[in-house]
Amino acid sequence: MRKSTAFLGMGAAGLILMLAAGCNPDELLTVENPEEIVLDNLNDVKLMRVQLNGVVDQLHDAYASPVIEFANYLTDEILTGRNWEDYARASQRIASYLEGPTNDIFEELSQGLRMGHDLSERIRVWATEDPSTNFDHELATALVFAGYSTVVMAENMCQAVISPDPNNPSGTILSQLETFAAAVPYLSEGLTLALASPPRIDFRAGRRPADVANLARVGLARAYLGQGDWANAATYANQVPASWTGTAAWWIDFVDISGGRNPLQGTANGGNFSNGIHPWFTGVHPSFNGTGFVFTNDNVIAPQRDPRIQHDPTDRTGHNALTRLYKLVQGLRYSQYTGRTIAPASAACPACTGTPFAQMPLLTGFDTDVLLADYLEARHHYFEALAMQDIVANQAAIQTFVNQRRAVGNQAAVALSGQALRQELRNQRARDLFMGGFRLPDLRRWTRFDAGNGPFASGGYFPTGTHPNAQWGEYGPWTCFPIPLQEYEGNPNLTKPADPTVPPGI
Repeated sequence: MRKSTAFLGMGAAGLILMLAAGCNPDELLTVENPEEIVLDNLNDVKLMRVQLNGVVDQLHDAYASPVIEFANYLTDEILTGRNWEDYARASQRIASYLEGPTNDIFEELSQGLRMGHDLSERIRVWATEDPSTNFDHELATALVFAGYSTVVMAENMCQAVISPDPNNPSGTILSQLETFAAAVPYLSEGLTLALASPPRIDFRAGRRPADVANLARVGLARAYLGQGDWANAATYANQVPASWTGTAAWWIDFVDISGGRNPLQGTANGGNFSNGIHPWFTGVHPSFNGTGFVFTNDNVIAPQRDPRIQHDPTDRTGHNALTRLYKLVQGLRYSQYTGRTIAPASAACPACTGTPFAQMPLLTGFDTDVLLADYLEARHHYFEALAMQDIVANQAAIQTFVNQRRAVGNQAAVALSGQALRQELRNQRARDLFMGGFRLPDLRRWTRFDAGNGPFASGGYFPTGTHPNAQWGEYGPWTCFPIPLQEYEGNPNLTKPADPTVPPGI
């Protein structure tokens, strides 16, 4: 049985002890081995680095899956062919508080917050006990990861419950905007401490105080963007240096060994692969103004001119042997991105390469790394904030950025203004950040702050009408994931919703 967020302090402690002792998780929890569960051990400063590794890895793992994969089921970015009803329902925009995707997203991110918060409090005690030490960098990292977990939770959950004291679980349900606000103090203090930290190598290779500061800035930009605070979003995004790109950016590292593999590997590999690109995302979806494809195999090669979004030209049925899926190829957020295209060179696309699909790297291998944050993402946050502040005053700068990004996608320059320019900026954002964990928060944010200007006939941003698997019927109304049943049952201060089938909001 999964743990309630209200009691995740115990779950986090167990995870950290497993990392510290290298023991079997089943053995860890057996009555015959009680000495392994000595929570006071967590207060030993010698275990600080081990615990910090656990905090970082918790968010890294959660971000790859369930966030990048499961949260996307509510959007037009991917279709899933998972052969489990609860995941199929999520792909239909039906998010139950009883089911897997909801539980996974909420628990994993809540545990990331719990672990980061608890470790930060221990570090404060250690710093007080030994004033000669400087733990600013470690404290900054713990705080930034607690804040980042909170931001990502706000982006994907309809509501949240945050309990700083696991022995006194909160009875306050936070809205999305309130959850974003809860992330800001963690990230702000983390940024301040990272900037004050002496430059040195981090506990993980290549991670320095400057990297933690940039991660905090991107997290703050996401938090303020989610709240519609365009000025602060632009300010923090604009502080991320242009050098924070490529290998210098913050990557989620995976290795091809048991326990360290990329959990997304099975989504595009093998006969039981589970995900494919949504047909509306690249073509039928009007926001992309492309020719795209409508589940036929004769019109899916020539349109694939943008190297950022490539997919198998042949549809296949994967895990559920039903859903017609086009396997995904790596985009800019993945470490083996090639910049090649399936479309051949032509007058319309002289830079296209005509690379056979068999030579394209599928979405992930076991050792494919995934970007958590970088300069390009920060630029998208910055220009969206400018576009929402004043599209007229910022038109020239936004237009330049849009055409720079169009050039990456082998697209001709455009001259746009007003809402058309704002929409093209969103188009380029979707392409640059493809399968990076942004689509659901983006659609929710545009629905909240720019209602009625979506690409669908209804003026909405989420897929509606008949699902591509026509036998599944119509899309549902959900745009986020609810607090799961496990939290209501584990937290005595919460009252279950009167009708859990009704979405609480965007």
